[in-house]
Amino acid sequence: MGQTPKSTHYRSTLREQRVIQTKKLILDAAASLLVDRGSDKVTTRKVASTAGVSERTVYRHFPDREALLQELAQRLPEVDGFTPSLAAGGLDNLPATGRLRMELFEENPAAALAQAALADPRGLADDAQTQSQELRQLLANEFPDLDKGEHLRVAAVLGCLLSSQAWLRMREEFGVPGTESGPVVAWVIETIVRELRAGNTPKG
Repeated sequence: MGQTPKSTHYRSTLREQRVIQTKKLILDAAASLLVDRGSDKVTTRKVASTAGVSERTVYRHFPDREALLQELAQRLPEVDGFTPSLAAGGLDNLPATGRLRMELFEENPAAALAQAALADPRGLADDAQTQSQELRQLLANEFPDLDKGEHLRVAAVLGCLLSSQAWLRMREEFGVPGTESGPVVAWVIETIVRELRAGNTPKG
């Protein structure tokens, strides 16, 4: 009793597939615009034109530009050794995390560009705020004798080094891709941690 007719189920499945395909088409178009022109050139009108759909169709899938960028930013894949949580592995894991992040950003430029565009310092995304809190907690756990101001300053520098904005600026302004900036970022983080453990702390 009450079974859905096969023809109805088939039409529903086709409709769902079309929705998925259209959404992917829109995301791919936004990704290509990001890589070719930068985030400031990604408008819903240009995305619609590039995807070959109406602007209304774009809004049907993404209520605003930020929602579109958020979905693109989520395209960063999980890779071996990369953890979104900076708390995992403690300070000793941060250099490897920095290197892997730069390489991951380089391999997935559209997602990294979307992430960079979303992390506006005037209204940081939840992920960025979580990262800041994790860094401050890591420093507080290992260096309880440092005052809060020192924790804050060091966490700020580490957060900048680990960010998609750092990858983007090194890549675009200095011509250093993530495959080359990754080892440098790892070295800088190692140096900071080593100096802190040696008792050499920055003074405000």
